[in-house]
Amino acid sequence: MLMPSKNILEDFMDKKELSILRLFLFSGEERFYLREISKKTRVSGATTFRIVRKLKALGLVQETLIKKTKLYSLLKSKSSAFLSDLFEEKKPIVEEFLETVRLAPGVETVLQHGEDQKGKIEVIVIGSGVDKKVINEKVGEIKYKYDFTIIPTIVNSQEFARLVITGGVSQKTTILWERPTTNL
Repeated sequence: MLMPSKNILEDFMDKKELSILRLFLFSGEERFYLREISKKTRVSGATTFRIVRKLKALGLVQETLIKKTKLYSLLKSKSSAFLSDLFEEKKPIVEEFLETVRLAPGVETVLQHGEDQKGKIEVIVIGSGVDKKVINEKVGEIKYKYDFTIIPTIVNSQEFARLVITGGVSQKTTILWERPTTNL
């Protein structure tokens, strides 16, 4: 039996269109040349031109002309906000990161540090003898796979206590995962 996709819309939509749409949705106010869009999304130049023209006609992308240069960026609108929410990947990506961290020896707690941000999250991994290589490899894999940045700070419990005392930890922290305690 086939398992349902996490986001059926992604399976339904054209992959090239989706790739270019995601670039705009998750790049904030950044502006791009057509060639840059093509390179970042690995979509041919002609296809990129056609898709960007379509997104422009739909009112999702705006064109800015600077002398003879055309730059394209996301047009802030209810439609683009709706699509941003619809395609937001943060939760599944963080879950994928946590699956790896749960298995890493020495990890006791993982906290989200600071406010939610588009395209990235800061985490504090607390534990003793944590294999930093495993954590950093997963961070790199997620960056490559999703173009999503996880910024880990790996500390032991004493270092974390020092960070709290010195104000190095944001007031806004959320526990993402905590190793269950075993009662003997």
